[in-house]
Amino acid sequence: MKAPLITASALDYFRTRKKLWLKFLIAFIPALAAGLCLVYLPFKIDAATGKAAVDIADVFKDFVNVQISAVAILISFSIAIVTILVSADNPNIQALKSTNSTECKPIKDKPLNLFQVLLSNITYNVLVEALYLGYLIVCIFVQLYFGETVYKILMAVSVFFIVHILHILLESVGQMYYTFLKKIANNQAKS
Repeated sequence: MKAPLITASALDYFRTRKKLWLKFLIAFIPALAAGLCLVYLPFKIDAATGKAAVDIADVFKDFVNVQISAVAILISFSIAIVTILVSADNPNIQALKSTNSTECKPIKDKPLNLFQVLLSNITYNVLVEALYLGYLIVCIFVQLYFGETVYKILMAVSVFFIVHILHILLESVGQMYYTFLKKIANNQAKS
């Protein structure tokens, strides 16, 4: 049985990346810090009532609503990048296609070119963004049934997703930058 295309691209992402654990660790550390802060640091206390001045349910609801809007924009942006990459045929794209990556493991003994690496990064990012959007939609309904502790855990998981998505997106931008910077440096050296 063959995997659907979107999950096949995610599987290729996992198969070809070196130090994949580091990408998850980079997202896990801020998520853990956020979770610990939410659980162990006290909220502002209202002096008159002696209760928390901040309602975590309201904070969670606002946080989820903002994230839904932000992730929808990121998904649109990522899909636009994929469309531009796939449809463009200019010297920069040709440079990406003709340069093999040394940062990724080959697939079936064939090295990936930088275009494939960049495209798999962005495709993987779209998949993670879509999963995160689904997670946020589930959070809207979950908030009806759970208490403060679950809100705090769900917010920490959200921090993990946010950091992971931004890390992969910034990595893709960095790959494009260094590819074109290297091409410019090579052209300047030749002249």
